[in-house]
Amino acid sequence: MAILFYDHLISKISAVEIIESLDEEENQKGKALQLIDDIIYQSIIAHILDKLPTDHHGVFLSQVHERPYDPEILAYLKAHIGQDIEDQIRSAGDKVVKKIIKDLRT
Repeated sequence: MAILFYDHLISKISAVEIIESLDEEENQKGKALQLIDDIIYQSIIAHILDKLPTDHHGVFLSQVHERPYDPEILAYLKAHIGQDIEDQIRSAGDKVVKKIIKDLRT
């Protein structure tokens, strides 16, 4: 997946290491890594939409669609959700990564 505006806030290294240590074909590992990215992305976007006033959803989603890497997206979210949005994203990301790791180990 492309670089996203929140990538610097979420560490998925532990999940990636588990996938890379599996005795699977490289294409299967790649699919699993893509799935992890997709799960994190969906979780973070859902969290933001839950916090963001409905009348700002369209602008936010357009920004993410057009320029998913743009750090100005965080500035927009800070203005419309609050200055602690980075902490919220970090916390939501940590929760989903922990769940992924737990699922990978079972």
